[in-house]
Amino acid sequence: MKFAVIGLGYFGSALVHELVEDGQEVIAIDSHAANLRDIQDITDLAAEADGTDIEALRQLGVGEVDTAIVAIGEDFEASLMITAHCQTLGVKEVYTRVINEVHDHILGLMQVAGKIQAEKLAATYFTRQLTNEAVMRYFGLDADHGIVELELPEKLDGATVADTELRKKFHLNVVTIRRPKPREYSFDREEEGFTVLGTPEPDTKLKVGDRLVVFGKLKDIDRFCDG
Repeated sequence: MKFAVIGLGYFGSALVHELVEDGQEVIAIDSHAANLRDIQDITDLAAEADGTDIEALRQLGVGEVDTAIVAIGEDFEASLMITAHCQTLGVKEVYTRVINEVHDHILGLMQVAGKIQAEKLAATYFTRQLTNEAVMRYFGLDADHGIVELELPEKLDGATVADTELRKKFHLNVVTIRRPKPREYSFDREEEGFTVLGTPEPDTKLKVGDRLVVFGKLKDIDRFCDG
């Protein structure tokens, strides 16, 4: 999938890193060049541009992405304007970070795909890590849906993606699989010891040590973890 992240503060930058790590194509946009330094070498395109300028967004290809995330955390007017521009450009899914209650209400009227409450998502992420050992990483899309990286249960060792029946039994979609590299190729940072397998086929065999990156409703993810 192709994403545009507009606004590269702490939340937006962290989001870009997560999406890139997950193997997604990302356009990163911010009006301040300093905010691009940390991500310019990892994204498909990192651009210094005024997101309130619809022509700038058009030229950067925002209208061609599957999902746009307006991650601005302070400028109420700019956030609304950029959200409206993304909708005008025909972006299929627009998620916007909520700044305050009035902003939340207006975004509801604009019928965005999701309203991101970053502080609540951070708390939810931490809680899920504390309460479920299987959850390695968690990214909430809204109050009900998320993308979660889970350690493969031992009982699924040798099973194929189709064998797990995740979609049939739990209504979950496997986005990708992260598999440990041979020990001799691992480095100091734990994250560098994994390789992303891309979009898995139904006959892809799973191994102990694999991490499943799944998308779905949080209640269904929890049900899978508990099972």
